Formats: sequence, structure tokens, C-alpha cells
Amino acid sequence: MLLKNLTLALMFLSIITCCSSSQQNEVVVAKQKITMMTYNIHHGAPANSETVNLGNIAAVIRQSNAELIALQEVDVNVPRSGKVNQAEQLAALLGMEYHFSKSIDYQGGEYGVAILSKYPLSNKRRMDLPMSIPGEKRSVVLASVVLPNGETIEFGSTHFDLHVPNRTVQAEELNILSQSTAKPLFIGGDYNAEPQSGEIAVLKKEFSISCAGSCPNSYPVRNPNKAIDFIANNKLSNQQYTLVSSQAMLGQYASDHLPVLAIYQANN
Repeated sequence: MLLKNLTLALMFLSIITCCSSSQQNEVVVAKQKITMMTYNIHHGAPANSETVNLGNIAAVIRQSNAELIALQEVDVNVPRSGKVNQAEQLAALLGMEYHFSKSIDYQGGEYGVAILSKYPLSNKRRMDLPMSIPGEKRSVVLASVVLPNGETIEFGSTHFDLHVPNRTVQAEELNILSQSTAKPLFIGGDYNAEPQSGEIAVLKKEFSISCAGSCPNSYPVRNPNKAIDFIANNKLSNQQYTLVSSQAMLGQYASDHLPVLAIYQANN
């Protein structure tokens, strides 16, 4: 009887050891996460200041660990900011790639939107946004990005107009863009409109916006009370990525807006 019990005990121990070893050998593959930022940099000057410091803007971006950044109010060869290509300079400071889109000519230079990327950019392009009443010309900068998980997404930046009629037709234009895009599309922007506005309701026909619960207030930079900076992602992206969190980076005064971060996780 003693021998029989000892044999059973050894068999039970062997089963436990086998199962435990099998569990230890299982490889847990973490789902890909991507951190995106949208940041109206006010040509590198803080609120109520003419002193431009791109180093401060770069420091904010570096602190965020953002991998894809949508920038607005970017100067290229404009006297007020030292006649430098701000998109190129930020990319150099951060070791990233960039692409700039001129929206208007300004002081002998160019002024518009840009993207920065930790990952290689291809199919770089731009498009003008429509206006239904006179206003400042607006544009969208776009590029394809291959993420570490091997998936390709489209990433862009834009800055909507100050006037409701123009913002509405610009939202409609982004919807048309989404319908013609066969990849997940993310567009960070200063949309100059809050999430409950009519023009953002138009945008939401094709896009979701990066609000985990309530949208983070991002303007003005001190005591912000408006949520006008966010990332819009199209329906196709919702099939492949889930918004994990979004927040404004409080206490950052390099611009007149706060930067807004959104973290997405791949569903597969």
C-alpha cells in the first residue's frame, strides 16, 4: 500500500511540474501601443510673448514620449522666428522625421502644419481645405507610417478655421478623405471647435475623437477651459485600434496651447 501511495504521489508531482513548466514557457505578447500628440506650438513662443524657443517645445515633446506628433502654427523661414525651418529643426532636436505643409505665405516665409514621426514616413503629401466664406487658408499634411507591429497607418495634422461655416466644410472634406483612404487614419489638430459643436458633429460622421470620458481642456495654456485640440481617427482605425487614454499635459507653458496626448492600442 505504501509503495502504491508513493507511486501515485510521484505521478501527481510530475503532472504539476509539467503543467507549471508549460505555463512558464508561454510567451505573452504585449499588444502594440502608440502614443500620439497634437500640439499647437504658436511658432515656438509662449502665450503673450514674442520670444521663440524651439528647445522648450522639443523638451515638452521629449518628455511626453510621443511617437507621432501633429503640429500646428509652424513657421518656415519667417523673420519673427529667425528665418528657420521650424519643422526641420524640431525633427533634428528630437531625432525624428518630419513633413511640413504650407497653409499661407507669411512675412516672406511659410506658415502651416507639420508632423513629426519616430518611424519612417512615406507617401508624404498635403491638401488644401475648402472655405465657404473668406478666411485664412488651411491645409492638411499627411504621410504613411509603418509601425513596429508592421501595420501601416496614415497620420496627419490640421488646423481648422476660426469661422463656423469654414470649419463645417473643412470637417466635410476630412470625411471625404476618410472615405477614400484604405488605411487607418489619424489626424491631430487644433480644430478650433469643442466636441459638442455642430461642426465636430459633422466630423463624427466618419471619425471618433480622442476623448476618454470628457475631453481634456487645452486652451488657453493657463487655466484652460476649452477642449479644441484632439486627434480624430476614422472608422477603419476603430476596427484595429482602441483609445486607451487621453490627457492634456498640464504645466507646459512653451506655447499658448497645452499639448494633448492620446494612447492607442492595437486590437490584435
